[in-house]
Amino acid sequence: MSFVGKVLVVVQVVLSVCFMGFAGAVYTAQNNWREKSQKLQDNVASLQKNMNGLESEYSNFKIESEQKIKDALSQAETAKVANDALLVQYKTNQNQLETVRTERDSAVAQAETTGEEAKFRRQESGRQRVVNKTLHDTVNTLRGKIKNLEDNVFTQSIREKNLVAKHNTVLEELNYLNKIVANLGIDPKDPAIAGMQSPPPAVEGLIINTKKDKRNGTKFVEVSLGSDDGLSKGHQLFVYRFGTKANGNRPKYLGKIELVYVNPDNAVGTVIDAAKNGVIEKGDHVNSKL
Repeated sequence: MSFVGKVLVVVQVVLSVCFMGFAGAVYTAQNNWREKSQKLQDNVASLQKNMNGLESEYSNFKIESEQKIKDALSQAETAKVANDALLVQYKTNQNQLETVRTERDSAVAQAETTGEEAKFRRQESGRQRVVNKTLHDTVNTLRGKIKNLEDNVFTQSIREKNLVAKHNTVLEELNYLNKIVANLGIDPKDPAIAGMQSPPPAVEGLIINTKKDKRNGTKFVEVSLGSDDGLSKGHQLFVYRFGTKANGNRPKYLGKIELVYVNPDNAVGTVIDAAKNGVIEKGDHVNSKL
């Protein structure tokens, strides 16, 4: 075999090995992407199931709240109608009282005139006095009824105020729960509801870099936690430093930071509360719970 033939054989062997390696790499990458795709599909199914459950709970609560509101409004309307009826009855009794007073005054005047005219009409005057006493008793009875009606009006007014307050409380609770549902990712019907910041999860990490301000104080810090750990922009973390054996390894509070930029593996925060007896440095610890 010539030298060229030997070279071609060697080249062919090398290319065969290269193609085998390339085929193995393609096969491995295909399997990895297939596993990731399956995991993502499982996560989507789980999230969809959770979302369906939350939508069902929200729908049930909304139906119950609307029913409570309807009941409260119905009770308030009933109380108002009863109150109006009592007011009408009160006015009617007042008119009757005025009529009775007028009749009483007329009867008294007539009795006095009759007594002055002639003694022989004493008997008739006596009968008139009995009538006057009856009328007076009737007036007193009507006054008692009016007092009772006034008490009923006052009671109904208090009941109406309580029902209105209960109605407002139910509306406030419904608005609060709508905000919670919107924060969980469900699109609420009212687009004016503001989103709510969820609390950070229980995490612990380290300060991996710091940036000083003009007074040599720490202004920005970089932490070893990120969105993969459940953090997001706006979350606040506490900074502390472990002590030495001399002071019993007690941690020292250094301040509090608020995250302004979050990556999957790290995040940047600004110092919003710095302790007076310490400066935040690289290597200090961060925690979501003080």
